[in-house]
This record gives sequence, C-alpha cells and structure tokens, in this order.
Amino acid sequence: MRPRRDRHRISGALALATTVALLAPAAAQAADPAPALAIDLGGAQLDLVLVKEGRFRQGSPPAEAGRGDDEALRDVTLSRGFYLGKLPVTVGQFKRFVEQTGYRTEAEVGASGGFGFDGKGLSQRKEFTWKTPGFPQTDQHPVTLVTFKDAGEFTRWLTQRAGRAFDLPTEAQWEYAHRAGTQTRFYAGNDDAAAAAIGWFKGNAGSGTRPVGQKQPNAFGLHDMSGNVYEWCRDWYGPYAPGPAVDPEQTSAPGGDKPRRVVRGGSWLKDAKHLRAAARYRNDPGSRNADNGFRVVAALEASAPAAAAPSPAAPAGSARAPRSSSGSTAATVAFVGGGLVLASAVIGLIGVLVHRATRRKPMPGAPPGVAFRPQGDGFWLHAPPHLHGSVLHYRCLVKGAVRRASVPIEPSPRGQFVYTGGVPSAVEAEQIGAAAWAAAPSAAHAAAPPAGHAAAPRAAWGGHRSRERISSAPDVAVVTTPFRGYPSAY
Repeated sequence: MRPRRDRHRISGALALATTVALLAPAAAQAADPAPALAIDLGGAQLDLVLVKEGRFRQGSPPAEAGRGDDEALRDVTLSRGFYLGKLPVTVGQFKRFVEQTGYRTEAEVGASGGFGFDGKGLSQRKEFTWKTPGFPQTDQHPVTLVTFKDAGEFTRWLTQRAGRAFDLPTEAQWEYAHRAGTQTRFYAGNDDAAAAAIGWFKGNAGSGTRPVGQKQPNAFGLHDMSGNVYEWCRDWYGPYAPGPAVDPEQTSAPGGDKPRRVVRGGSWLKDAKHLRAAARYRNDPGSRNADNGFRVVAALEASAPAAAAPSPAAPAGSARAPRSSSGSTAATVAFVGGGLVLASAVIGLIGVLVHRATRRKPMPGAPPGVAFRPQGDGFWLHAPPHLHGSVLHYRCLVKGAVRRASVPIEPSPRGQFVYTGGVPSAVEAEQIGAAAWAAAPSAAHAAAPPAGHAAAPRAAWGGHRSRERISSAPDVAVVTTPFRGYPSAY
C-alpha cells in the first residue's frame, strides 16, 4: 500500500493532468489578442492599441542632447503584452466618467482649485478645474488638471464598466510603447525639428493644449506620446536600479526625497527636449496642473463573465419528458461521468490555487523572519532588524500579471506597507541585498571586492537570493551617498 502522502500527490497530479487534457483544445483554439480594442463609454469611445511583449533599452546614452542625470541606460524585458490608450484620455471621455459616477476631482473639492493658465503661466485659482483650465477646449482635447488619484479613479471605473483590468502604465511600459522599436531622441528622429512632427510643445502649441490625434503617430499607432500633456505613470519616482530588469515598477518612494509620482512625455508648456523618449519628470501625486493628463493601460484578457444562474427545478406534478432510448441513456451517463471528472479536476486545481494565494508564510527561498501579508492595494512587509536598510527585490501577482520591483526595507513596529496597485495574490522574495543608498558595509561584515570590480552585496553581508529566483536583475551596487532626487517638472 502506498503511503498517504504519495496517494495525495498522485490524486493532485491526476486532477491537474485531467484539467489540462480537457481544457487543452479550448486553449489551442484561443485567438491572439486583437490588434485594437474599443471600449464604449456611453456616448464616447476609448480606443486602445495592442503592444506586444518585448525588450528594449530604457534611458539615454551619455551624449544625447538634453539628457538628464536620471536617464541611466538599462536593458528591460516586458514579459507580457498589454493594451495602451491610442490617445491621452480626453475631456469628452472624462466627462462620461463624471456624469455616470458623480465624481469630483481634487481640484474641484479643494479650497484653492487647480493650477490653470492665466495668460502668462500656471497660477492657482479656485475656478481652475478640468472643466475650465484657463484656455478653450472641446471634448477632443486631452483632459488636464487631474491628479494621480483622479486618474486612478477613472481606471477603476473603466475596470468595472468594461470587465477588464485597467490601470495607469508603468514607466517601463510607457517608454517601451513610446519608442516603438526606436532608440533615437524622439521616435521620429534625433533633431529638435522631429519634435514638431510628433507633438505640441512650447515652440508650436500656443496658449493651451490642442485636440488629440493631430500629430504623426509612432510605429505602434499611438498619438501624442510626446507633448500636449504630461502623462501620469504608476511608478514612484526614483533612480533606476542598475543592471537588466524584468517588468520593473518602482512601488515605493526612495528615501532622501519627497515622494513624487512619475510623469512622462513633456507638454505644451515645455521645450522640445522634454518630449524625448527617455525624458523623466516627477510631480506630487496631488498636483493638479493644466498640462497634467494621462492615458490608460489594459490587460490582454477580459474578466471572466458571471456564471449563468441554474435553471429552476420543475414544479411538483408537472409533466415529465419521456424516457430516452438505451443509446440516449448511455450518452447521458457518459456525459455525466465526464462532467464529474471535469468538476473534480477543476475543484482540485482551484484548491491548489487558493492554497497558493492565501498562504501567509514566507515564500520558498525567503530568509528566516521575512513575511508578507497582502492587503488592499499592496502588502505588508515584516522583516527582522538585521535586514533594515537592505533592498528587497520581489515579485508578485496582481490582476493576473507578474510584477517585479524593489523596495528598501525600513524599520517600523507595524511592518512596512508596499504599494503594488492592486491586491497581490502571491508575493515572493527574489533577492535581498544592501541598499543602493545605504552606507557601504564595514570590513567586519564583508571582504574587499576584487580589484576592478564595484562593491556589491554578497552572502557574507547578509545578502539573500531565492532558490527559485527568475529575475535577471543583478546584485545592487553599494554607494556611500543617499539619493537626493532630481528637479521636478515644475
């Protein structure tokens, strides 16, 4: 007789194998994602373009004209495709959201209003809101004076309305989509003259935004990626982690600087150099400026439709259908038997997934004492004191997509909350090493690195790598000065 543990393993394997066998034909017939997606907003339409997974070089070379100090080059892999708004969200689209939800933007509910155009520049007045930015606009202009929160509320409404997960793009998704396979300053070339062909900026916009879609799109069919309005990204602003990265996202603000969110693309108020593909800027999440807008990203897969309600039972005494023939009976038995097998397989698979999603113990390869507790739009991180000041590189599953990011481990009696943009169903530590902005370890904790090599965390320093590590990011180099931030967009 087999031991009970072996019998359980065999039962689980059979259930999974049966599920795969039964569902394989449907998976094989699944079509590729559509090259475009149209969402009906009730009187307006939101168009999205398919952006397939791939690799690119994020940042800019040292000799690029107008380059900022925060544009360090790194190789980035995006492991999953996504849909991205063909255009920035327009006034007309945002209007449908407001009409259907009654939402009021932060500029509208605030005591001082937003920063609109007063004829010379941006100034704050009570009357400046997304409806009245200080210049004429139609439903085809990009919506402005929206904060990071305002944009997030719009994506949540879209998710509920369209039955598909919507969000703001990560900074890596944004630049990858902007470049569309190019490595030049602008996707139309290197000269400042190329900026005029693709976007509205200080040199050609005049006193306000322009209707969307009037300039040359990139190779993916995306318009207004350069100029018109800055676009909110999901990341907190900070320096790029050195080395290659897979699906990077800065999910917490780095120490040593006021927390700001990333904005990308330049605007009608800025010079041409701000429209470059690699140009990075930051704003307080509550900024409500007349050149701040956004576009949305959507998951490839639509949410599963609600299950159909079961048919009501026949009333007592009602007429019954005549009994079937022996052939029909056999077919019925075979159908029922197959259904039971499929149901058992699905239940077994669901049990495995639920167990994985709800466990609270450290993931395989995590060092002792480290634990994660998903909650709300992120997770609580608990780490022992000797890891405070180190950097945790982690991966998590949010809305069906794997996200990778890093966060400095900070001391806190309650634990440390890490924002992921949604409830993570699983979190795993991939690597823990010395913080990039922490002081170098003392001689008592580390051996000197070989000549010609930069110091980097090692196991002797208390560093950790998961046994199931799949990220391509290398150890984080140690420097002796904290990150002090870069100039904001304003």
